[in-house]
Amino acid sequence: MKVIGFNGSPRKNGNTQALVETVLKAAAENGAETRLVNLNELQVRGCQGCDACKKNHGVCVQKDDLSPLLQEIRKADGLVLGTPIYWYHVSAQFKMLVDRFYCYYREDIDPATGENSLQVWFPHGKKFVIITSQEAPEVFEPIHNWLKLVAMAMNAGSIEFIEHCSSENRKDSAQADSGLIEKARTSGKSF
Repeated sequence: MKVIGFNGSPRKNGNTQALVETVLKAAAENGAETRLVNLNELQVRGCQGCDACKKNHGVCVQKDDLSPLLQEIRKADGLVLGTPIYWYHVSAQFKMLVDRFYCYYREDIDPATGENSLQVWFPHGKKFVIITSQEAPEVFEPIHNWLKLVAMAMNAGSIEFIEHCSSENRKDSAQADSGLIEKARTSGKSF
């Protein structure tokens, strides 16, 4: 069992990272091989919309730190995706990751009907744990829906959400919430 966690927060050791690490630690305690990726530490370019990945399905041609990770996550059994919510959406670092998932898509033409259909070149059935951290609880629902759509588009077998919400803008408020930490541990143990 391999689980890869992506921390989309630019705040080192903040709430998002603490929750991603808690899930990964619990998964490792259950025997999973885990890896934490701090997106803010990578040299990453956004999707260029060049469609070169359509010639070699599932492979982004960009030469940056994210390209090999896009191949690695295909082999993982589960993904932990963590992002803070800034200005009513995911962080810029996290959005670049999601945009690069485009390499897993291609259009096929059904020879019998001539109709276009969208094909996903990403393995079915992975478990997704999605973590968000924000100050305003009313922000979560539209982001929740979008993140669920992302996981479904990636053929998720199951999707679990862990939502951290605190009106205090403290880097350690998630760690102080024992119920939230327990939820993250339970999620990690389920891998």
